[in-house]
Amino acid sequence: MTRQLTFAACAMTVMATPGFALTCDTGFRAFIHDAGETCIPEMPERIASLRDDSVTTPLMDMGAPVFATITREADGDGPRWVRGAVDIFGQEAVDAAGLIDLGGHNPPDVEAVAAADPDLIILRPYQIDALEQLQTIAPAVVIPDDMSFLDHMAWLADAAGMETTFDAELAVYNARIATAKERIGAPGDIVVSRFDMWEDGLWYYPNWGAIDQVINDIGFAKPTIQAEETEGFNGLSVERIQEFDGDIMLASIAPRWGQTVPMLTAQWDSIAPFWRELSGVSSGNLFWYERDVMVGYTFTSLHRSIDLLTTVTAGRAIN
Repeated sequence: MTRQLTFAACAMTVMATPGFALTCDTGFRAFIHDAGETCIPEMPERIASLRDDSVTTPLMDMGAPVFATITREADGDGPRWVRGAVDIFGQEAVDAAGLIDLGGHNPPDVEAVAAADPDLIILRPYQIDALEQLQTIAPAVVIPDDMSFLDHMAWLADAAGMETTFDAELAVYNARIATAKERIGAPGDIVVSRFDMWEDGLWYYPNWGAIDQVINDIGFAKPTIQAEETEGFNGLSVERIQEFDGDIMLASIAPRWGQTVPMLTAQWDSIAPFWRELSGVSSGNLFWYERDVMVGYTFTSLHRSIDLLTTVTAGRAIN
C-alpha cells in the first residue's frame, strides 16, 4: 500500500497560490480535472477506466496502459463486452488486451477497482459520488463532459502520459484531412446531413464523435437546422423532415442493438413514408454507417470517417 499512501500524502500538500496548485512527490504531477486538481503519476502504468466507450476505447487506440475497465452485460448468455472497443478493434483484439473486468459502470464497483490495484483511475462526472472512495485506492480524475472530440482525446492523452503519441496521430489525421479537401475540391459546396429517425421522430446531436469531427474539419456544409443546433434533440416532428435534406445523407445503424438497414427503413416507411422524397435520398445519396464505429472516440474512427466521406463525395457531380 506504499504507493497509495504516497499519493494521499502528496494530494494533501497545497501551496497558497491562486488556483490551489498542488506540490506533488517525485514521480507525480499536478493534474487539473473536472473535480479539481490531483497528483497523478507522471507515467501511469496501470490505468483503471470506469467508462468503456469514451475512456477505455480511446486509451486502447493510443496504446495507453489501460489494464482494467468496466464492461457491459451482453444479451442472453454471452460474455460481458467492452462497448466501442469490441466494435472498432474486434473481440479478438480486446481479448488479447487481457483487460481486468471491473463490472458495471453505474455505479462503479469500488471493491473491484481496489482489487485491481491501479495507479490511476479515470471516471466520468455521473460517477462522482464514488470519487472520495476511489481516491483512497489511487489518484482518481474526472474527465469533463461536453469537450470537443479532439479536446477529449487530448485530455486523455495528457492524463495517460501519451501526449507524444497523440501529437503524432493528430499530425497524420490533419495530413489526411488536407488530402481529402484537395480530392473533394470544394467541400463547402456540398451539404452533408446526418439523418436519423426513431419511433418518436427525428433526432440529432452536434459534435457527435468522429463522424461529425471529420465533417467539420473537411469543411462540408450542413443543413441550417444542424449547423445552428448546440444542444441536440430527439423526438422532433417528422413534419420538419425537409429541413434535414442534403446533397449527401448519412444515416446510422447500431447492429449490436438489433438495428439493420431493412428494419430502420421499414420503420421510417411506417412513420414518415415521405422521407424517400428527400432529394438526397431519391438521388441515391443516402449512405449508412455503423454508429459505434464511426462515432467512436478513436483515431481509427476518424480515419474510417475520412474514408467514407471521401468515397461518397470525391470526383462526383453532387449538385
